[in-house]
Amino acid sequence: MNDRTVEASGFAGVVLAGGRSTRMGQDKAELIYRGRTLLTHMLARLQECGAKPIVISGPPRAGHITLPDQRPGLGPLGGIHAALCRLADAPEINRLLIVPVDMPALSIPTLTALVRIKPAAHACHYAGHPLPLGLALHTDVLARLNRMVGDKGLPDSRRSLHAFCASLNAQVLPLPREGEFEFIALNTPADWVSFYAGHTAEHAP
Repeated sequence: MNDRTVEASGFAGVVLAGGRSTRMGQDKAELIYRGRTLLTHMLARLQECGAKPIVISGPPRAGHITLPDQRPGLGPLGGIHAALCRLADAPEINRLLIVPVDMPALSIPTLTALVRIKPAAHACHYAGHPLPLGLALHTDVLARLNRMVGDKGLPDSRRSLHAFCASLNAQVLPLPREGEFEFIALNTPADWVSFYAGHTAEHAP
């Protein structure tokens, strides 16, 4: 793992797609958005941002690099841990751009801002939202995450993505112009219907 100054190149993309989608009633990654699956849409978003390579946290999916959780049951934190462990020693990568599969309104400018992390910061996210997340591949970041996922005695409130971000020296950005709309997570059929109802040309990413 490298501890180099974080610049604007050399970042990998991670799509978090390991959830069970129980509230949606079907695999969210396979929902159709603008003629393609949510997973395909988010992979394309990361590619357009310049991420390389791009990996998927979750079960095997044909034609893609997928990473099962090493510590199941931890939600997004488990997926981030799997990605960090897999990519930590890649010499050409110094940070990750992490997105959930269920936030299709995220725009390219909103995402690329997260990989312009200040040298002193280990993470970058928007105010009130731990995802999407820019994360430095720094030894301290992986050490903190290893301790968090490995300590089974920690209460859930202290072993969560919010707690992880709070433990880091994180750069917090103000919400972009579109405000909360870009950060809508599609967890239920009602969320899906509401999202489409509010998805006008004005909001198109």
